[in-house]
Amino acid sequence: MGRKKIELKKIECPKEKSSKYSKRKKGLLKKAEEMAVLCDSDIILLVFSPTSKPNLFYPHSRPLGRILERLSNMSEYEREERRSYTKKV
Repeated sequence: MGRKKIELKKIECPKEKSSKYSKRKKGLLKKAEEMAVLCDSDIILLVFSPTSKPNLFYPHSRPLGRILERLSNMSEYEREERRSYTKKV
């Protein structure tokens, strides 16, 4: 039996919002780690909490500097092309 589709709506209660954020963040980081390992891809994930605290994730197998260097070496045209492709999908 499949899961029920949940209705997405903003959570107003700060305590519930914080709890949900922690659980979802943990799952998101796990998925990012899996994708990095299985697909041999470079991933940087920047997530801001409801209290505006940033959380930066990147696989420990690859240095952050190398990933950022790769991004900075891309031309502005190539970055924009990839960004527009991502928006379509």
